[in-house]
Amino acid sequence: MMVRRATVADTDEAAGVFAASFAGMRFVPKIHDAEEDRAFIRELIARKEVWLAEHEAQIVGLACWHEGWLEQLYVDPAHQGRGAGTLLLKHVMDRHPGALQLWTFQTNAGARRFYERYGFVAAEFTDGAHNEEKTPDVRYVRPFRKGTSAAK
Repeated sequence: MMVRRATVADTDEAAGVFAASFAGMRFVPKIHDAEEDRAFIRELIARKEVWLAEHEAQIVGLACWHEGWLEQLYVDPAHQGRGAGTLLLKHVMDRHPGALQLWTFQTNAGARRFYERYGFVAAEFTDGAHNEEKTPDVRYVRPFRKGTSAAK
């Protein structure tokens, strides 16, 4: 498995991973169609730092970092538990060793365990009023790691 920077040419395949990941989260309503997912991913790739995990030339995961936030981290459910999420998260943390924040849904127990395993601490719980899905979420923070420098 390898990590590489996303390009606009990756939009359709990356959007498929994004959609499959959301489809696997039965506790979250699906509010966007396939074209909206593609437009969202295309915009991320064009404007932000997006990394892809590939296995045998197939995109199996994506991560988006922007200004101190891990804005997206999704792995195709068929490839979860095989290291793609860890590879992506470690890649982002190595490139950006400063404080890092993210949101995940409170009911996403697997994601919460995953982030906590890597030193993220729950800092805020909401009722979901401010996210599109209107689903309670939690903001996680990973504090600044001393003795590190960003590799750009």
